[in-house]
Amino acid sequence: MTRVTVAALALALTACATARIPRLGGDPPPADRDPALESAYQQTLERATRSQGIYDLMDTRLFVHATWESPVFVEARVNRYGRFRALPVEELRAAMEAERQRLADVVEFHLAVHANDPRMDDFDRPSSMWRLALVVDGKEYAPKLIERIGRTNTEQRSYYSYMEPFWVGYRVRFPKVDTRAMTLKIASAAGKAELSFAGE
Repeated sequence: MTRVTVAALALALTACATARIPRLGGDPPPADRDPALESAYQQTLERATRSQGIYDLMDTRLFVHATWESPVFVEARVNRYGRFRALPVEELRAAMEAERQRLADVVEFHLAVHANDPRMDDFDRPSSMWRLALVVDGKEYAPKLIERIGRTNTEQRSYYSYMEPFWVGYRVRFPKVDTRAMTLKIASAAGKAELSFAGE
């Protein structure tokens, strides 16, 4: 293999890893009736989300989106939940406080994956082929919880609108760390993804 061929292949692989994940189309996810509120929510979701493909040479192994449940995103998500369910003010305040308390001592991500081979979708199993870690200041933290939420449904799409048919959602929880700069690492023999987040 010539140097030019190697360089071209490396460039192609880099482009694959950073390219936008393809969308299948179909029915749109639930949306707010107020276009301004919908636009604001989607911008908040985009700021809190990182996406990457995992490849073996030119073959797709896995697509992944990860949304950090940051204070700003959680507030937007709970307010959206309240609007969709037409919650009274008191119930919305209670829901917001419950989420803040639930996440007070952890760093949590909503992880959405689409694997070409269903056997690779085993993140929540003790014998999973995947290793997840949160990297902060060169130190790696193991997850406290990896919980399978399940296949795409209307509820998930209401808040994580990047989810499409055949995607699977997970809740991944780590110990509380300094969130000013952190990287979610997903790795196995099939490939690796590193999703970097800047804190608020």
